[in-house]
Amino acid sequence: MKESMPWFSARAQGCPDQVWYVAREEGKSVLKITWDQAGGFPAHAWGYVQWTVRPFTQGQGCDGTIDESVHLIGLRLCEQLGLDYAALNDEAYPKEAPFEFSLEDQREAERETEIPPLSIAALRLLLEDLTDINNHSLRALLEERLIEIGALPTPVTA
Repeated sequence: MKESMPWFSARAQGCPDQVWYVAREEGKSVLKITWDQAGGFPAHAWGYVQWTVRPFTQGQGCDGTIDESVHLIGLRLCEQLGLDYAALNDEAYPKEAPFEFSLEDQREAERETEIPPLSIAALRLLLEDLTDINNHSLRALLEERLIEIGALPTPVTA
């Protein structure tokens, strides 16, 4: 279960100081996530509460709740470049289940994510965020493709 709230009411509900402090920035709020069956969490985790800042912005850092936001940004930026993000994910992880991100899940992630305009900086932050969520193979493959199409400059080697 997810519950969004303004920073000033989050502290009274037990929000940790580090989340509360960041959520005080303009345009931010606190998202309280209670792990439950509806969220697809295993039964032994039901009732665990996690706090995070929303909307997610690139470079915010990983707190265990940002995967969907990072993938949504990847989808949107890749769409603008004519790249198939889902196919890249499947190529990066051929032994895993195919990448699935339903339109409903994308709409939910859109409510919690700040989608940046396409830029070299946004692409570089996407690569960093993929590293943060431990999608190293996807990061490497995407970086290679972005360089191939000229969306990122070729790295200078010594």
